[in-house]
Parts: sequence; C-alpha cells; structure tokens
Amino acid sequence: MGVAEPFATDGGFESTAAHANACAEEALAWLRRLSAYLSERDIDAMRGDLERRIREHPGASIAIGFGVGIILGTLSSR
Repeated sequence: MGVAEPFATDGGFESTAAHANACAEEALAWLRRLSAYLSERDIDAMRGDLERRIREHPGASIAIGFGVGIILGTLSSR
C-alpha cells in the first residue's frame, strides 16, 4: 500500500492523483487572479478593498489577525 492510497476516495491511486491535480489547477487559477489584481490596483485601492472586507466580516478578520499574531509570535520566539 502506497502513502497516498488511504486518502483515495474510491480506493485508487488515480483518483488521488486526479484530486491533487484538480487542487493544483485551482491554486494556479487563484494565483493568476491574485497576480492580475496586484498588477491592476494601486496601494490605496487595495487598502480600500481590505477595509471593506474587514467591515463586511469583522469576526473572521479578528480570527485571522489572531492566527497571524500567534504564528508570528511563535516564529519570532525561536
């Protein structure tokens, strides 16, 4: 039994490879959208977008900030 076999949905390695390929394609599409966003916007527009997202989702924003703080605190204490 290979390492990836327990994670296959239908018991086959091919389905695991297909799932990994689909995830990689989705990540690539996300990175392309991010690249386009960063090249099309200036800093002030990005700041406005970020502020709008924070106002729309304050709880998630606090949770993300807390998580980033924990990670940075852990990394800086090493």
